Amino acid sequence: MSDREAIARRCLENLESVVAIDSQSDESSDAVPSTPGQLELARAVGAAFEKLGATVALDDFANVFALLPGAGAGADRPPLALMVHLDTAKGTRAVPRLLVTDPWDGAPIAFPANPDIRVGVDTYPETRAFLGQRLVHGPGDAPFGLDDKLGLAECLTVIGLAAEDGGDRPPVLFVGRPDEEIGRFTALAHVVEVLREHGVRRGYTVDGIAPFEVNVENFNAARAILRFPWAGEAPAEAPVAVRLGGVNTHGATAKAEGYRSALRLAAELREMGVGVLAFASDDVRECDGIAILDGPDALAAVERVVAPHRPRGASWARLEPAPELRRDRAVDAALAFVHDLLFGDPGFVVQCEASAGRDGYSNPYRLVAEDGGVRVDVRVRDFTKDGMRRRREHLAALASRHGVELGWEEQYVNMGPRLAAAPELVDQARRAGDDRVVVQPIRGGTGVDPFLDAGIAIGNLGTGYFAPESEKEFTSLETMADHVLWLRRLLALVAREG
Repeated sequence: MSDREAIARRCLENLESVVAIDSQSDESSDAVPSTPGQLELARAVGAAFEKLGATVALDDFANVFALLPGAGAGADRPPLALMVHLDTAKGTRAVPRLLVTDPWDGAPIAFPANPDIRVGVDTYPETRAFLGQRLVHGPGDAPFGLDDKLGLAECLTVIGLAAEDGGDRPPVLFVGRPDEEIGRFTALAHVVEVLREHGVRRGYTVDGIAPFEVNVENFNAARAILRFPWAGEAPAEAPVAVRLGGVNTHGATAKAEGYRSALRLAAELREMGVGVLAFASDDVRECDGIAILDGPDALAAVERVVAPHRPRGASWARLEPAPELRRDRAVDAALAFVHDLLFGDPGFVVQCEASAGRDGYSNPYRLVAEDGGVRVDVRVRDFTKDGMRRRREHLAALASRHGVELGWEEQYVNMGPRLAAAPELVDQARRAGDDRVVVQPIRGGTGVDPFLDAGIAIGNLGTGYFAPESEKEFTSLETMADHVLWLRRLLALVAREG
């Protein structure tokens, strides 16, 4: 067995050990960590690092720290931080074993629990990067947590190699933190203290998506909240209930993966003349939803709306008996707003599914019932402050036109301006790799604001996989091994150059 093959198998073993633990975070919980599974994972990770000879500490928030001393040319260097988040997004399902294919020829992957989706180069051309490699995937009915358990597995593997090979390395301070997926920074105040105590000046989150990407920019982010008041019961002649299954993707890859939310599908049905009497986004898988529709042609209209997206995972099913949903005329008003938002032309990209590269988006992703009406939540993302301002103004103008209340929740800011003073984050990561390394902004957030505020420069590195937070997600043995080797060369470079 070659060294690369041995590294691949070791990384797979580490990945399987962590995806077997359910560590979803939960925004409805006030606890930190928000779920007990994160503490369970932190303890397991701490035990694994202790076996590697690292000094391990676990705090009350489920932050886990593992310090591996430096060696060779890096023995007296300041520690380099390697950081991951322990939580996974809502809807992730723990699995005991992962599936490994033969070298992939680009044909649709056989997902045993979801034979209807077609994940191959014909449907997703960007997957060509994995041709000829042995894919690692789950059963296909839910994400299993490559975000960020792949980063965790790669860190476990590279630190294990560094502890064994005796080559040059700086001290490495690994940090696993909770509740990144729900944007909760409560646990990070202590992480900042620990980094300062150890003299950490810079490091990386290992949490990117694309193979060999280096990120020193990310979105500015906020959530817009629109409330549509109760407008009376929506009457019906022949109501039918359906479950609308959307195309599930991360916002970062929505265009490439053909994202469609059930909320958008419902707005399109309304525009076709179908009465949408009630609608509720799924609590776990937000791209799905339940709708109660009126009119004899409703089901035919549903098929027309859903059919083009079925190969990417969209679906629908009639529900009998119909679930108990409040029929509120406010739903019609909310869907009219959603349609105006998605299909208007304010002079910049609005739809998440039309956004790529440096485009931002304003994505209405969830509709839920509240006392006194319904609420629509909109993810607002842009790389520039001016772009965020224009999006806020656009939403405010639409809210005013529709006569609804608009509120805001601030989330995170672009790390780019504060990382401009640390060009070595890019330079060393690029030189540690090969011509596959690409420097690009990450179309999401990395949860590093408290570190940047404290003057600790933290960039982000890719881990190499497809379809984050989706039942379609996969990586490969070869990609995992090559990322571990990239990280190992990076440690040696930092050891020699500081």
